[in-house]
Amino acid sequence: MRRVLTWLNRGLLLPLLALILLLLGLLFTQPGLRLSIYVAEKALPALQVAEVEGAWLSGASFRQLTYQDPQFQLSAQELSLRLQKRCLVQFRVCIPEIKVVGLQLNQRHDVPPAAPNDSTELVSEPASAAGLGIAFPVPVRIDRLILDQIEIALAEQHLAWQHFSIGVNAWGNRLQLSQGRWHGLKLILPEASASEPANAYIPPVLPEIRLPFSIYLDDFQLTELQFMQGEVQQQLQRANISAQLTPQQIRILDLQLEHSAFQAQAAANVQLSQHFPLNARFDLQLADNLLSGQRVQGELSGDLARLLLTLNSSGPVTLTAQAEAALLSADLPLQLNVGATTLSWPLTEPQYQLSDTSLQLTGSLSDLQLQLDSTVNATALPEAKLSLTANWRHWQQQALITNLSLQTLQGEVQAQGELALSPMLSWQLKLALSEIAPEQYWPEFPGRLNGELELAGQYQPEQGLQLSVPQLALQGELRQLPLRLQGALELSGEQALTRWQFSSPGLQLQHGSNQLSLRGQLAEDWQLDSNLNFPDLAQSHPGLAGKLHGTASLRGAAATPKLELQLSAERLVFADARLRAAELTASVDLARQWQTELSLMLRQGRWQQQRLQQLDLNLSGNQQQHQLKLALQADELNTALTATGSLEPGQQWQGSLDQASITSLLGEWRLTAPLAIVAMLPEQRLTLDRHCWQQESASLCLIDAANISAGQVNAALQLSDYPLQKLNSLLPLQSTIDGVLQAKLDLSWQVNQAPTAVLSVQAPQGRFVQQLDVPVTLPWQQLEFNAELAAHQLRSHLSVQLSNSGQLQAQALVSDLDQSTRPLRAELTLSDLTLEFLKPLLDEYSELSGQVSSRLSVDGSLAEPQVQGEFRLADLRVKGKLAPTDIEQADLVLSFRGERAELEGLVKTPEGQIELVGLANWQDLAAWDASLAVSGDQLKLQIPQAELYLKPDLRLDAGPGRARLSGVVQIPRAAISVDSLPQNAVGLSDDHILLDRRLQPVSDPQAAQFAIETDIRVQLGPRVRLEAFGLKSRLAGELRVQQQQFNPTVRGEVSLVDGTFRAYGQDLLIRQGKLTFNGPADQPFLNVEAIRNPANMEDDVIAGIRVTGPADEPVVAIFSEPAKPQANALSYLIMGKDLDSESGFNANSVTTSLIGMSISSSGKLVGEIGEAFGVSDLMLDTEGAGDNSQVTVSGYLTRDLQLKYGIGIFQPIGQFTLRYRLLRNLYLEAVSGLDNAVDLLYKFEFD
Repeated sequence: MRRVLTWLNRGLLLPLLALILLLLGLLFTQPGLRLSIYVAEKALPALQVAEVEGAWLSGASFRQLTYQDPQFQLSAQELSLRLQKRCLVQFRVCIPEIKVVGLQLNQRHDVPPAAPNDSTELVSEPASAAGLGIAFPVPVRIDRLILDQIEIALAEQHLAWQHFSIGVNAWGNRLQLSQGRWHGLKLILPEASASEPANAYIPPVLPEIRLPFSIYLDDFQLTELQFMQGEVQQQLQRANISAQLTPQQIRILDLQLEHSAFQAQAAANVQLSQHFPLNARFDLQLADNLLSGQRVQGELSGDLARLLLTLNSSGPVTLTAQAEAALLSADLPLQLNVGATTLSWPLTEPQYQLSDTSLQLTGSLSDLQLQLDSTVNATALPEAKLSLTANWRHWQQQALITNLSLQTLQGEVQAQGELALSPMLSWQLKLALSEIAPEQYWPEFPGRLNGELELAGQYQPEQGLQLSVPQLALQGELRQLPLRLQGALELSGEQALTRWQFSSPGLQLQHGSNQLSLRGQLAEDWQLDSNLNFPDLAQSHPGLAGKLHGTASLRGAAATPKLELQLSAERLVFADARLRAAELTASVDLARQWQTELSLMLRQGRWQQQRLQQLDLNLSGNQQQHQLKLALQADELNTALTATGSLEPGQQWQGSLDQASITSLLGEWRLTAPLAIVAMLPEQRLTLDRHCWQQESASLCLIDAANISAGQVNAALQLSDYPLQKLNSLLPLQSTIDGVLQAKLDLSWQVNQAPTAVLSVQAPQGRFVQQLDVPVTLPWQQLEFNAELAAHQLRSHLSVQLSNSGQLQAQALVSDLDQSTRPLRAELTLSDLTLEFLKPLLDEYSELSGQVSSRLSVDGSLAEPQVQGEFRLADLRVKGKLAPTDIEQADLVLSFRGERAELEGLVKTPEGQIELVGLANWQDLAAWDASLAVSGDQLKLQIPQAELYLKPDLRLDAGPGRARLSGVVQIPRAAISVDSLPQNAVGLSDDHILLDRRLQPVSDPQAAQFAIETDIRVQLGPRVRLEAFGLKSRLAGELRVQQQQFNPTVRGEVSLVDGTFRAYGQDLLIRQGKLTFNGPADQPFLNVEAIRNPANMEDDVIAGIRVTGPADEPVVAIFSEPAKPQANALSYLIMGKDLDSESGFNANSVTTSLIGMSISSSGKLVGEIGEAFGVSDLMLDTEGAGDNSQVTVSGYLTRDLQLKYGIGIFQPIGQFTLRYRLLRNLYLEAVSGLDNAVDLLYKFEFD
């Protein structure tokens, strides 16, 4: 028994114990780990591990692992794993972390490719084997599997990522993957193989798929994915997926994609059975610039044998689509229906639009029928209804267009043809036009058009483009004239489409009597002729008029052809342009060194306000020697020049401007000597030699040679002794300037460098004159202006020394001109400027004095200047008859404080003083504001025919485009005296046009002013008196003057108090007088009664005149109390007694007076009638007294010739008078009537 136990102890227990100890040593100690790696390296010589740490069960770490075999090379910087020991007791494998860093798997490039028969395809297992499930023998849990900095390179494929981590849990036949993170994935694939033809369709072969176990993928996230295949590069920012894969089905619970161009979300369910039945939905939102906001939603259903798609798109492109396809059929039967209400292109500012679009595709790749219907709208084109029926044969890559119809302009365009993509791009097309009415879109082109067109062509990259139009026939009627276009042509070009060939047996266009024809070829030899004959351009275009004739021909080799051209035109009209005659003749022969003879002649042209008398241009010669002559005569510019030159080898042109003169409103400039010119055409460089232009004593010189090119500009100009009087035509009307100007300019610029310029201007002596009623002259002794531009800085200085007194100094510096800020620093000083130069505005006995001074500084930027300083007017004194008011002393100070200004002023007059207070703010230039308040004591105002005493209390507020004046003006006393005006006086017409010096229209100044609003109350005091047209009265009342935009109105009432009216030789007493204003100031409503003094009346009768109605059409009536006939009432009004039946003289006088009253009220109407017939100042009046009274009509036929005819009231005898003005007050008069006479009259006046 002991032997047995001893044998068992030595033979069984001891080896088992040794094995257990060895196993524990291998799993729990570092030497055991090293021993394991040593054994593995000996067993696998291709495996090498540089460094080992830890133990298998307590945590192992391996560094610098490499494995090499003939096909692959594998290396890893670090591999670490750790097992949980307590899980082994529970018969589970628990690994907290497996981490691999720096793994690289490379396929060796020296491995020969596999033989064609060495198949690497997977061999499908039998169905019975595939149905066997796989179960994990023990549960396995890996808390985190980490793969960082991985690179896999296989032949032409490359896969790499920065970080991958996931949690793994496996038990039974289930595998759960959770919290997956894959970052920085980069996949590079070779370019797609072109072994299969582009038109090949291979239906998929569906394998039987049955997963051996179920996989649950939860919250797997992929970020920063890059995909590259050839030139195709795509980047996906983020992808999230949750899915379930079971042996029966694959369920994608949630799939989210984020791309720079779109965002997508999808879910799907696929059954792993025959034909893979599926159900999926997706939602796609685009973020592309053009399709931003586009959303596409869709659903997939059915299986691969019959797959259904429903699609809805909204946003910039709105449409719906339904599709059905049999993907497992080699012929790919399919059906597609697309509908859209509106489709536009481009998506922003569309130029093309499809409305009510319907697209249907039915059939298979063998024969696919297409039906398209839509309404087409395009910019500058008429609307058209499109209908297309076609068949697509995929295997032949051919489309058969059975019908293409465009219904437009009350007609139709139909087309049939074929389009082939293989073996080359080719097409054949026949078009027919039927009853096209252009006036439906272009009203100025009424007519009907019909025609046919055949078009064929092909394109091959190796051979280029070939286009043929064997038939072109268009006929019909346009603008009530026959139209015909017929002919044929062929066009071809080489591969690069740089060399073209053209041929046509004849192309002819005829419209009415206008014809254009083309015939010939452009190939190796050019033979092309064209003829133009348009005797009436107005027949073909409503905006054109005139005649146009011409011929053109091209002859010779393609490299050196010869062009002959003749073109003539007469009485051309287009829009605002007119040209009486034009003629162009040209002959260019490239074979004879570009021998050229060109002549251009234009006569009597006009464009808007610019007029051309004559233009002649002649060019003759060849490359070696040619000459140009130009002569231009126009209203504001005359030019004549002669130039010669030659084109040297290397494309260098050398020439000279031999003679030149330019005459404009600024005078005539002549070239003093020939100007040498060199132009390097390849370098785009022009060199002008030094030269001078002369005008009388003035000269303008280029003092050094100037170089002008795309890379640099260098020039130095000098102007000497230029008379400033030449600039008067550029000044406003009634403004002149006198003096001599000297100037010099140096300019330099190079590419990528800041330009530099130096400008100096001097005018030693001169004067500025403003022509008013009397000239106002402002002379100066010295004027200098200097400016320098360098290093993106502009520095300038202005100095003006006035002749009598006053000096102006200004300097400015603008920096950083290449930046948007552009800092600004400036100073302005005005000192000792007196106002004596304004004294001519007053009479010689008047007094005008005062001083103006200013000192300003400007900081900030050019866009936002900050102004500091003062502008001051001191000791202003005005006195004289012509002065509107007498000012004893006035002081005004305008203070600037950055972006605001304040005004303070005090005006002292003999009657008191006036205060002015103002404020302005321009911090926001788009919303600037300013205000001014005027108030104070009584002010005496002297104006023509009136002397007013005013007490103002006014306020002016202004802003962008507006100004408002409000307040109160009190007139305590006034004396207004208005002389009588002619009955036919006419105001300025509303449609008058003012012309400047060059007879150009002057814009209405009112249009440039603010929209003025006023609200002023005018209060009349007790001492306001008026004397006008025999009226003497005191005025009382109150008026309110208002204005909105440009429509001033006056509201209120003025009463005539204690007044008299001189009429009919009598001083009438105003019994009642009111002027009511409710509209324009010149249209008050009158209600005035004036009676003869009752003390000078007989029979206790009251007689007078009553004036009622608007001021421009008053109604004058004679009345009496008690009521009397008009003749009797007039007798009481004139003589104070009734008519004396025994005295005919009295009756005649009254009759004459009544006629005179009737005529006087018609003065305005008579004047308007005269203007209509071209007679100035037409007037109807009465002359003479008693029996010699007569009615006269007179008017001016010209400014100096007056015609008058009179007819007697009581004696029907006519008298004809003709008066002509010889001098200002000297007239020659001829009278024809009972007596004939010729008189010489001299007119004079005296007080």
